[in-house]
Amino acid sequence: HDKQIFLTFRVRIYSGGISMKIMILSDSHAMSKSDLLKLLKANPVDYYIHCGDIFIGYDNLPLNNFYLVRGNNDYGNIPNEICPSFDNLKFFVTHGHLYDVDYNMDYLYQSAKEKKADVICYGHTHRPYYDEIDGTIIINPGSVSYPRGQYRFPTYCIFDTKEKKATFYQVKTLEPCDPFNQNQSNKRKKEPFFKKWFK
Repeated sequence: HDKQIFLTFRVRIYSGGISMKIMILSDSHAMSKSDLLKLLKANPVDYYIHCGDIFIGYDNLPLNNFYLVRGNNDYGNIPNEICPSFDNLKFFVTHGHLYDVDYNMDYLYQSAKEKKADVICYGHTHRPYYDEIDGTIIINPGSVSYPRGQYRFPTYCIFDTKEKKATFYQVKTLEPCDPFNQNQSNKRKKEPFFKKWFK
């Protein structure tokens, strides 16, 4: 019975420490609330982080472990940035438009270092990004609706706090992908004109 009760905990215990899975996504834009919930529930993790530009007319999602920051297309009482901690890792989460991420990462990175963040999560560019600088992990999960850049598929990622590693996934297939591998990128297509409004 004790074993059965233990297995119901969503926090997974491994030799060497505690591991949590965190789904990181961004820029869902015109994705409906029901479709967004379907995507989230298809990925049973410990926490969800949305990096802004959620569905139009956003109201609260029925998830207690859901974190959201305000994007440049969002309205209502949503914070511009948050700094939650998971498994002794401090996350700095912001959309990115207030930090000029379209041009460079310097402002965002320096702000995160001042906050002593271990992991930076941002969106806005609709382009997947992953890097580690002096021990600080930087993640852009891409867009779950309107991808940009060489990788032309909607993406999100799941971060493992024990491994300190992010795995990227395609929204349509829910399968792991490598958006940084040119062999997995399809040919660049001209974006529909309406996408320029969702940035």
